[in-house]
Amino acid sequence: MPRGPLSIFRDEGALFKRSLGSFAVILCAASLTACASLRDASRLSYVCPNDLRFEARLYQDMAILEGWRGHAVLARIAGQEGPETSPAYADETVRANFGLGMDGRLARLDYTSIPEPMYCQRVLAPGDNAPAKAAEREGPKAPPPPPDPNAPIQTNIIIGPGPIDGG
Repeated sequence: MPRGPLSIFRDEGALFKRSLGSFAVILCAASLTACASLRDASRLSYVCPNDLRFEARLYQDMAILEGWRGHAVLARIAGQEGPETSPAYADETVRANFGLGMDGRLARLDYTSIPEPMYCQRVLAPGDNAPAKAAEREGPKAPPPPPDPNAPIQTNIIIGPGPIDGG
């Protein structure tokens, strides 16, 4: 049975709708991925003496250092605000200052167990010459603890004698 021009247009319209739907899904996923990557702090690579290397992500409230021997989460030191001061972070074992030197490429690490400070130089990616600065957001937070399975659950069910009419 021959198909009329109306059925051909319906088929093309359905194909267009399916193509448009898949394109919209891909565009939405790409934009969400781009937004998530823009909000996170960039990874800054540093090289230290004795071929030690680490990466740092600087946030408004914390710094995350990742190296061959593990990672450390350092809290931002209060009183280190302002354009002329470098971002400083610390925990029990190390204090780190970033954005030092004439071009802002040095980091100073002061370990509690080592008497001398260690100076590390930032490895720049091609086209990147900006000094180290904290991202404009707070760092990632740990997820909340799971609920206690033995904790009592509050409901609006009344057990025992009470008013039946709700008043």
